Amino acid sequence: MLAGAVADRVDRKKLQIVALALYSACGFLLGYLVLRGWIQLWHVLLITFVWGSIRAFEGPARQAFIVDIVGREGAMSGISLNAVGLRGIGIIGGAVAGIIIHLFGMEWPFFVITAANILAIGITAYIRGIEERAITKTQSLWSDLVEGIQIVLNNRVILALMVMAATCEMFGFSYSALLPVFARDILGVGAVGLGMFSTVRSVGGLIAGLTLASLGDYEYKGRIQLGLFLAFGVSLILFANSSSYPLSLFFIGIVGITAAGHDAMQHILFQLNVTEEQRGRAMGIWQLSIGFGVLGSVALGAIAETLGAPLAQSIYGAIMVIIFVILVLIVPKLRKL
Repeated sequence: MLAGAVADRVDRKKLQIVALALYSACGFLLGYLVLRGWIQLWHVLLITFVWGSIRAFEGPARQAFIVDIVGREGAMSGISLNAVGLRGIGIIGGAVAGIIIHLFGMEWPFFVITAANILAIGITAYIRGIEERAITKTQSLWSDLVEGIQIVLNNRVILALMVMAATCEMFGFSYSALLPVFARDILGVGAVGLGMFSTVRSVGGLIAGLTLASLGDYEYKGRIQLGLFLAFGVSLILFANSSSYPLSLFFIGIVGITAAGHDAMQHILFQLNVTEEQRGRAMGIWQLSIGFGVLGSVALGAIAETLGAPLAQSIYGAIMVIIFVILVLIVPKLRKL
């Protein structure tokens, strides 16, 4: 929430550049500690904490900055193309990292991350032609933060989107915690099969991003969001109950499509249902919502220990379907967004 308020008060482009510079410093420091043989667990935990803190500020600013570039009419295409970039690199990123580690050593992926962020600084600095935002600072940062909380309390659509985001993180995206169990114990396909799960869901995310980007300023965004939400839950249930590896790959591909599509639509709808001056705080609200995801992963693991992975995952998928029905009945305006 604080990060969202900051994103509404500062130049988002400059904030992006500062965040990328700090990312570079973290990556280089981690790589250097590994290279020198000085790395310890507390180093990893501390740098990860710092990295995550930077990301809390960088994330809302980046999503709001995308809309600064393309405008509200191009929000759906711009944010979807951002998702394409994220999922596209996910297809090859893991494999490339493994090759780099094998050929050059454990420290080199961190140096590559450092170089990539430095390149991103140059690219971001080169962006031109964006209409200057009118940044007003007539009230304090604390007042902006309180206003962000009031958005949640007074805007029923934003509150419903927040519930959807938190639900997806807790009961949807937590499925990745059980993928190793399905690969090893349920389907018997081991590490190679697990890697294929990762690749296929990234391909699914790429398909979702390209499809949404091609729709342009589509009128019925709320219906797409609700459809993806429902399909996410149903596909998790189907995946959980599949005993065939090819079928499981197909279902995880559908999971990848619906998860990535839902994520992109969240970014779009959060920003389009607040005023221009509140878009950073809207993305701060989204980031707060996805913070609940860790609770879902821990609980899913505990349920799987007791009831088995297929039943645990089926329960989570069913909860998403139930919440879908509740939201449609209680907040019919979602269908008209």
